[in-house]
Amino acid sequence: MTKYIVIGAGWYGICAVQAIESISKDSVVTVLQVGSKDYIDINIANPRLAVEPDMVDLVYQPLTKAWVRAKLINIKKIELVASGQVVFIDSEEKKQVLEADGIIVATGAVNSSPLMKDIQGKSKDERKAEFTAFRDAITNSKAGVLVIGGGATGVELVAEVATDFNNVKCTLVNKPQLLLNGSSKRSAMHNVVMKQLNTLGVKVITDDYIEDVKEDYMGEPKKFTTKKGVEIDADIVVVCAGGHPNVPFPAGDALDEKTKGLSVNEAMLCEKLGTDPTKPVWAVGDCSMFGGRGVFADSQIKALSASITHFEKMGTVVAGPMKYKHKPSDSQASLVSVGRQGGAITIPFPNKMLGKALKSKDMGVSYIYQKYFKVKV
Repeated sequence: MTKYIVIGAGWYGICAVQAIESISKDSVVTVLQVGSKDYIDINIANPRLAVEPDMVDLVYQPLTKAWVRAKLINIKKIELVASGQVVFIDSEEKKQVLEADGIIVATGAVNSSPLMKDIQGKSKDERKAEFTAFRDAITNSKAGVLVIGGGATGVELVAEVATDFNNVKCTLVNKPQLLLNGSSKRSAMHNVVMKQLNTLGVKVITDDYIEDVKEDYMGEPKKFTTKKGVEIDADIVVVCAGGHPNVPFPAGDALDEKTKGLSVNEAMLCEKLGTDPTKPVWAVGDCSMFGGRGVFADSQIKALSASITHFEKMGTVVAGPMKYKHKPSDSQASLVSVGRQGGAITIPFPNKMLGKALKSKDMGVSYIYQKYFKVKV
């Protein structure tokens, strides 16, 4: 009977649990999750939830639907991860040491906007209250909504707001010239999305930025000025730019110097944390040096599964398979929604119609939950 600890219950954490349960039928899996979160939340629907909070009840499905035997423990803090053990502060503020044969770190990323990505592990009711407060603020907005950052999340959020509140001024500011950083066929995707945002009445400012705005804001109207001198009035600001790997424990030289994510090899092994090959530590998703966009999930979990299978047979990860071949996100298909009536996808060529068909209805939740978690919604 092999004991595993999975740290984090997001997209990659759930997939890791499912991989272990499939490979090792008598394994004992403990999932450590900061806060009180006990539901599936992979962030893709959050732009829609921000304007339709009642959708939380559909999207935030119980984690117990996604696995069979795993035990969830909600905690306060991770203090140490090393071969064979995790030291953490439990929900009653007591230090605990949990031992395991294998550990998988899947702690995700920290984003600038806690509305769009919660890393505190808030409860379902708390998240619904946050989205409701945001929607109420838009309803009462006098100056308008400013979204900073024109990646997928920023584009989707500003489009959701503009779709539901066509009487509220919406502005999107993006530092690069083109929207959708990380998208394949970026120039063409930019054009497809820009046309739709213009139709929705969104003012899009590219090749410009606002200094010293690092966090979300809701309150009295303020005037914001871009580096090039464009003045923008807003009483709601959502910062969808920036972000970094979430490694919430001392990792030292286990961090990749460039990305600040956990250094892993092609087996997703973090050998500088898991120094004992008979007590390995893996890292997957956004907390790793490779990142964790949805397009990477299949290949990272496949590599993790191959390594766990070898470990189960041999009792060590030495001479195990190295299955992961990283490809940058801009070499893979990209998909975004643009409100309930629009979208953009790169296949077979950048276009609106297929993007709309695949994502605009429910942000792709039904498809992704079924494909990755075997959960019907």
